[in-house]
Amino acid sequence: MLAFALRLSHPTLVEFKRDEATVARLAQAIAYEGYLPAVGVDSSLGIDNLPLTLYLMALPLRLWADPLAAVLFTCLLNALAVWVCYHFGKTYFDERVGLIAALLFAVNPWAILYARKIWCRTLPLFTLSLMFFTCETFVRGRRWAFVGVCASLAALLGLQLEALAFIPLVGLALLLYRDRLAWKPLLVGVTVALLLGGPYFIYDAFHSWENMRGLAAYTGGEGVFSWAAARFALMLTGSAGIEGQAGGFYREFWGGLLPLRWLNPVMMGLVLIGLGYALYQAVRAPSQERRRLCTLLTLWFAVPILLQSRPSAPPQFHYFVMHYPVQFLLVAVMGVDCLDALPKLPWRRLRRLRPVGWTLLLALLVVWSIWQVSVTLHLRGYMAAHPTTGGYGIPLAYTRPAAQAARQLAGDAEIIVVGTGNRPFITETPTVFDALLFGHLHRFTDGRSALPVPESTEGVYLVGPMQDTPDDPLWPMIARLAALPSVEAGPAVTLPDGWTYRTFLRRGADRGDVSAGMTPLAAGIPLANKVVFAAAELPQTAKPGAALEVWLTWWLQGPPPAADYHLTVQLLDAAGGLAAQDDHAAFPADTWRVGDLVLNRLALPLPATLPEGEYTVRAGMYTYPDITGVPVVDASGNPIDDGVILGTVVLQNP
Repeated sequence: MLAFALRLSHPTLVEFKRDEATVARLAQAIAYEGYLPAVGVDSSLGIDNLPLTLYLMALPLRLWADPLAAVLFTCLLNALAVWVCYHFGKTYFDERVGLIAALLFAVNPWAILYARKIWCRTLPLFTLSLMFFTCETFVRGRRWAFVGVCASLAALLGLQLEALAFIPLVGLALLLYRDRLAWKPLLVGVTVALLLGGPYFIYDAFHSWENMRGLAAYTGGEGVFSWAAARFALMLTGSAGIEGQAGGFYREFWGGLLPLRWLNPVMMGLVLIGLGYALYQAVRAPSQERRRLCTLLTLWFAVPILLQSRPSAPPQFHYFVMHYPVQFLLVAVMGVDCLDALPKLPWRRLRRLRPVGWTLLLALLVVWSIWQVSVTLHLRGYMAAHPTTGGYGIPLAYTRPAAQAARQLAGDAEIIVVGTGNRPFITETPTVFDALLFGHLHRFTDGRSALPVPESTEGVYLVGPMQDTPDDPLWPMIARLAALPSVEAGPAVTLPDGWTYRTFLRRGADRGDVSAGMTPLAAGIPLANKVVFAAAELPQTAKPGAALEVWLTWWLQGPPPAADYHLTVQLLDAAGGLAAQDDHAAFPADTWRVGDLVLNRLALPLPATLPEGEYTVRAGMYTYPDITGVPVVDASGNPIDDGVILGTVVLQNP
């Protein structure tokens, strides 16, 4: 009950950044769009993960397309993992071991944090499944359980490539306890694993073995000894390091808690003692079953650390989520065995200490649990109050209401998301809202430079996150948008630390207000890609060393040739020489629609060494990355120039 409560309560207070949103959006594509990937999202190793996470998340999203469904499903699976941990301890040791291990697992802040992430690498349920079947095979001699070992190992690899560490673990078990395995289960198990992983390897074969070559480069790279893996594994046993989730406010984060941080190194010490005890039991335990169990627990904890002790690239903290919950099983086994050993000691006084020992153990468990739960609740409250610290990421509690407000305001109209970046799966804001706006017509633009105005009677702009100050990079464009007569402000979602998601509704088919006050460029100057430069605005004077702000409107009169187009604005001196230039993506060409009107803002950095005088401002387009200019054309479509003169500006010092 404690595990379910801590993992399922306040589900919108989960981080929903680019990684989580990517998983959610790809899973939505599987659930509704017929997308059937053979590979998953990329990993920190530079290799594609297998796609099991995406297919798992598609299950709840098929029932409810909201990413919150995936969050709840992930929380549920990870709460069930605590229950399975209890049964694992009870089955192979006794009920007290299961209860203690499950309690430590249930209240662990890192386990809870990762249990709520829509992400690869966060499902210890599959690790427990692997170890359960491993114990059934090599401890209890149930040979056909090895098929479950292979299926669970394939599933773990489908979630996280770091589960490669379990291959040598299973290999060592096979080597040590080969008497418990027959060739038929071995053959069937390997066949099941190959079938489950087959699509990934077939895909890789058709793509020049990119992932296999990347894996070979990683494993074959020159390694340097590091304690990072051991340190990360021990930090995950408690709440050590979790203050990093508060970003730059980590000192303030600890200030609101009881001064019990010293308990974290105590727990780390107990885990190490438990590991030593398990190693001792693996050699000296009276029963073969206990020796084999303790050997497997020791390998479970030690092998992933040893494989990362000489990494060719720095290991990451999240690699060791696959340890859960072995560290808690080690502590529980040691604690129960030590207390049970007291009555067997030759000293009568020590034998009488058994009730005292159990009372002390229960008291310590209560104190530890209260401390760990308080850390989790404090972190959750802290992130609700400080969602933009940079450590945790903006929770779903703010982005989801912003998306819902835009949907409600838009009705059937299109939503244009205005942020810093315009490519889903590459930059954060587009990725987040591509998942949250799934099923509703929407596009993305980088509000620092471009604002599209569709050819429709209504449209909604969802802007953010931004600060309502002139220093914000979105401010110039949004101030211009808000001032348009055809635009009215809609609901806003304000974050506690001042950042805002804003909505705007544009009504009316006339878009003349977008270019109002700008200088028309004749009747429109057409380019070869169906773009028509319509109007421009630039100051009469500028100062060397400052930025020259240029506004340009253009519209699309027909389908453009398939390409990625960039805008360029250039400052030319009296001799036609290039004095300054600003280039960037105009607006993603694969999202252009015929009739779109686009307002672009360009800021040319002017060198402080430029001499005073009159300069010409010219604009144009080119294809990227081949840098081929798009010519200006006449009425017959014949090229006549390579750019458009927008006007002149006088550079002078005040």
